[in-house]
Parts: sequence; structure tokens; C-alpha cells
Amino acid sequence: MNHSGCLHFRQPLKQERFLRSCCFFLSVYLLIIVSTVGLGGLLVVFVLKPQKPVFSIQTVRLDAYQLNVYSNTTLFVSAVASMVLNASNPNKIGLRYRPSRLQLYSEGLPMAVIRVPGFFQPAHSNNVSLTTRVLIPCVNVTQILGGAWLQDQQGHNIVPMKLSGDIRVNLHFTHITLPKIKVALDCDISFEYKELAFLNEAYIKKPPKDLL
Repeated sequence: MNHSGCLHFRQPLKQERFLRSCCFFLSVYLLIIVSTVGLGGLLVVFVLKPQKPVFSIQTVRLDAYQLNVYSNTTLFVSAVASMVLNASNPNKIGLRYRPSRLQLYSEGLPMAVIRVPGFFQPAHSNNVSLTTRVLIPCVNVTQILGGAWLQDQQGHNIVPMKLSGDIRVNLHFTHITLPKIKVALDCDISFEYKELAFLNEAYIKKPPKDLL
């Protein structure tokens, strides 16, 4: 009877030691994973020295629009436009962007949705052209054209806007494709009035086209 009691007493001790061993090896495994990810991050930061990709607007073309006038004073426009961007990548790694949708805001109000297709930026590239679709559901043109414009140092009239959205990117280093990451985009941008010429064109032309 006494030996039986000792056996029952030793079994919980063995289970406790087994659980402690599992927790120890699990902790070591997690530590190795965290260390590997940390070393990979340090490698990217200190060796590759990543820089921000640069995007610039080449052309903005109005494809279709529809005008609506309310109370003979307020003009609203719904439009579809094509915007061609030039993308430059000064980094040592390639960047593959997944298709995404960005929101354009003016004075806190949604103005347009920009559909960005998937594309690839090779390392040290500066001549990648990208065509995006700009969807303007309903914008008060009268308010925009008659709003309080800001002026830059050259005296040009500009309008401040905010661009936001999520972008998914894969990093390509030599022949290795790193896991996909998600970047939250939230930046302030400014457009010169001449870059918004398609709104002025829609405002002046009388016979509106049908919106595609």
C-alpha cells in the first residue's frame, strides 16, 4: 500500500516536470523566431537602407462625366478620370504592389476613389509608368472652384488634400520573395489648380457626356 501511494505521488511530479520542459522549449523556440525576425529587420534597415518610393503625377485625363445643377447655383459632377503616375524606386530591393483602393479627401470630405492596379518596381528604377482610375462619385464643383485656395512659395494656387488607404507590398531581394506586408498610407498632398483642370473643363462645357 505504501509503494502504491509513492507511485501516485511520483506521477504528478513527472507530469509537472514534463510541462515545465515543454514550456521551456516553447519559450526557446519563440525566442529564436523573434531573434530571427529582429535580425532580418536589422539587415533590411542597416544593409539595404530602405528609402521611400517616389510617385509623381504625369497626366490627368477626364474620360467621362455627368453634370447636375441644383437651384441654378450649385454644380455637382460625377466623373471617371485616368491618372498616369511615374514611379521611382531608389532601393536595392524590388517592390511588388498588390491592387489597392485609396481614398482622396478634401477638407475631411471624401472626394474620389483611386483604383491602383498591381505593379512591380524593380530596384533602382525611375521610369515605371502606372495608369490609375479615379472615380469621383459626386463632388460639389462650385464649392471646390470657389473655395479658399492656399498659395505656395511661388504664388501658385493649391488645394490641400489627404490620401489614405492600405497597400500590400512584397519585397524582392535578388531571387528571394519576402512575406507580404501591409502599409497604412495616410499623407497630406497638395494639387495645383492647373492639375485639377478636368474639373474646370467639366464646369465650362455645356453638353455633358454620359458617364460610363
